[in-house]
Amino acid sequence: MKFVFKVFVYFLLILIPVGLRSQATKDQLKQIRSTVVETIDGKEYYIHTVKRGQTLYMISKAYGVEVNDLIRENPVVKEGIKGDQKIRVPNFAQKPLEPKFKPTVVKEKPAAARENERINLETPNPLDSSVIKVELPCGLDTTSKKQVYRVALMLPLFLAEVDGLNADNPAPDALETSKSFQFLPFYEGFRMAVDSLEKLGLRIKLYVYDVDKDTAKTRQLLLKPELKTMDLIIGLLYHKNFQIVAAFAGKNKINIVNPISERSELVSGNPFVFKVRPSKKSQLEKLADYMNSEFHLGQVLIVRNGKYPDKNAPDQLKKECQERKLNVQIVEGQEAAIGKLTKEKENYIVIFSDNQEYTLDLTRRLYELRDEYNITLVGLPDWSVMNELEIEYLVSLRTHLVSANTIDYDDPSVKTFVRQYQTIYKADPPLLAFQGFDDSFFFLSALKQFGTNIQRCIGELNINSLQTNFSFGQTKGNGFENQSWMISRYENYRLVKVR
Repeated sequence: MKFVFKVFVYFLLILIPVGLRSQATKDQLKQIRSTVVETIDGKEYYIHTVKRGQTLYMISKAYGVEVNDLIRENPVVKEGIKGDQKIRVPNFAQKPLEPKFKPTVVKEKPAAARENERINLETPNPLDSSVIKVELPCGLDTTSKKQVYRVALMLPLFLAEVDGLNADNPAPDALETSKSFQFLPFYEGFRMAVDSLEKLGLRIKLYVYDVDKDTAKTRQLLLKPELKTMDLIIGLLYHKNFQIVAAFAGKNKINIVNPISERSELVSGNPFVFKVRPSKKSQLEKLADYMNSEFHLGQVLIVRNGKYPDKNAPDQLKKECQERKLNVQIVEGQEAAIGKLTKEKENYIVIFSDNQEYTLDLTRRLYELRDEYNITLVGLPDWSVMNELEIEYLVSLRTHLVSANTIDYDDPSVKTFVRQYQTIYKADPPLLAFQGFDDSFFFLSALKQFGTNIQRCIGELNINSLQTNFSFGQTKGNGFENQSWMISRYENYRLVKVR
């Protein structure tokens, strides 16, 4: 199945020599530097006030520092920067710094080598002198931008089963039981993202492929000649199938997105893979950071439930808390947790449990103690899917949840999406529709803003999503993994995002 979306866009192209353009860029960057300098803990910092449209990359180049330096001094910027936000910029040289563009110098070839190449001497040879290539800031570099981008969406539609459905008189449970409809909401959300970006000037040629569990069919699909010309592949695929397609994408230098898997090994050895679902390791780091900023005056009790499948997770969280100098200890089970409660300070209780009955019982017991002790609860891995938990307990215990996605139905953008989805598809949008919209809108926006070379600039893209935050990290030689987790708290009988 192939769908083609077309929209006509008018571009004004200004051709400027590279040397003049890079000098103008330097002058631009100099102008945004702050003159406010403060000494904090013996170190000198510029205090930079973020202006609308500025990015971390742009700020780092203005001051001649690395993006990682800014993140280290201002951890909160990992979640994105906002207008009027003040950030500390280290002054390594203790004097105004020139922006560092990381020039790559191509050295002069020896005379013998030039002779052997038999170059026509009347034709200028760029290798006869040092040539400096300037790496332009993200958004200003147009070398990988295109007028039309080719995008492949692969998902299991099980189209062969559609012929067996009675469209005139479908069975009452056909929508719930048919595999053909299982992943369709992702495609519906994807379509809505494309429609939104078309209005902003994006122009893509979209190919949609039905890829089920049959790996032989997947390999056969990859023989299609047009797949080697893709600029982006979004693969909502089963694990083995995704590995096959990812290997193909890596070989042909095509960026590929996995929206659903939590397996970190998917990005190993393939710098073209983007994994949207964050790993549990980054979840514990995010929670420890939050507790360090909000819970540092109390005691943290990590409740180990013997039935919880990830036996190492409580110890990993304890280690992260100890590195941040938190007062933390692991307790074995409900009785030990209650026995460790203190009236002298706040009790922050982190419960590792995916068992609804166990969680309901423990929250009930803590709820009964709420007037005797100050208790704040943290639920892991994601209690929002436990439908039987008592909201009254969760609200009274100031319960926090850490999850990869949270939908605030009072958010104006969410309301608009729900209303449009209901109008188009005559139904309420499931979680997969939100995910299809967010993932597609983010990566298609990256294409529009940065071109096909999105690896270098992905950290500069700040998108207000519906239910997922994006903060991609990469280790050398590997792909990119989203490291953003949302922390929400129960207030007024609903979940409210706090970080």
